[in-house]
Amino acid sequence: MALADRQELIAALEKVRHSSVVTFVTGDRTTFPPGIPGFTTQVETDVQYPLRRLLASIGHVEQLDFLLYTRGGNTDAVWPLVSSLRERCDRLSVIVPFRAHSAGTLMCLGADDLVLCAGSELSPIDPTTGNQFNPVDPSNPQTRLGISVEDVAAYFKLAEDRAELHDEASHLEVFKELTRTVHPLAIGNVQRIYLLIRRLAANLLALHLDPTTEKARIDRITQALSSEFYSHVHAITRSEAIELLGPWAHVAREEEEQAIADLFDAYVRDLQLDEPYQLPELIADNLTLDVQALGAILETREVSYAYETRLTVVQQPQFPPNVQVQIAPGQPLPLAGVAVRNYQWGIRRTGWRRDPREAVMS
Repeated sequence: MALADRQELIAALEKVRHSSVVTFVTGDRTTFPPGIPGFTTQVETDVQYPLRRLLASIGHVEQLDFLLYTRGGNTDAVWPLVSSLRERCDRLSVIVPFRAHSAGTLMCLGADDLVLCAGSELSPIDPTTGNQFNPVDPSNPQTRLGISVEDVAAYFKLAEDRAELHDEASHLEVFKELTRTVHPLAIGNVQRIYLLIRRLAANLLALHLDPTTEKARIDRITQALSSEFYSHVHAITRSEAIELLGPWAHVAREEEEQAIADLFDAYVRDLQLDEPYQLPELIADNLTLDVQALGAILETREVSYAYETRLTVVQQPQFPPNVQVQIAPGQPLPLAGVAVRNYQWGIRRTGWRRDPREAVMS
């Protein structure tokens, strides 16, 4: 879909909502083989630069709607992004057309008004931590394994509830056993992140809920999202979210839902979120392929930014054992008929860029 068509859909949503609309859609397009850079993106701190410029073009507004689709990201990005949005409006609404997981759910907590559509999903906010002290991944020694905050808590809970280790000496042995596998500073990082997430969630809720008169609700929401769903990938449905969060989270009106769906469908098509990227089909028997991946869009009806990654893929054959291939000097290995092929890629450019096709609408 052309940029101008998306901008018309943003304008239509603004008319229905009597608001100014900012959209932020991050990519979660699957690839084959998995792991090709650029097609899956997350909420990161680097989005602050284009967001600040985009908000400056809007100015201060009474009602700001932030349409958000994401599978998660960096928790350190949440508070600055929500703060930037709230500084530009009297009232902030977050619209969830489909998924706002993990860091996206945290961003929702900072809204005065949360608009949920049919099929909207939030998620628990328990994070997976990582630093230089995390265990090395046995399958890839160049990387380190993430540690789930709730997995560590569940380990100690298991020792108490299932193994019935209740005394202080047993607790100490359980802790020592964990430190034999996981560096103590990695465990310390888990505790730091756990406290950070709970404080961040409470502070975001306190932006619009009274921390004195509604402290019980803030504590209940924080506890539930950080500890009580037992799976980080649990999809919190619209009805679950409304029951947990209270009246500031509500169902989109019929005319709003249609305008939201039309706009989100445009992003699904343009980012090809529902179409897996099939590298073998596209590269065929060529030795290299230049790839341009569109990974996220941040825009208003007047200004548009896109997160773009450009990379070059090199394809190499992997012959079965005991198979010999004769090639002329200086000629590449033949690809046709080879059962297995390996892919390597090098990134030439990645980051946010302003869409040169944008045009200010009257």
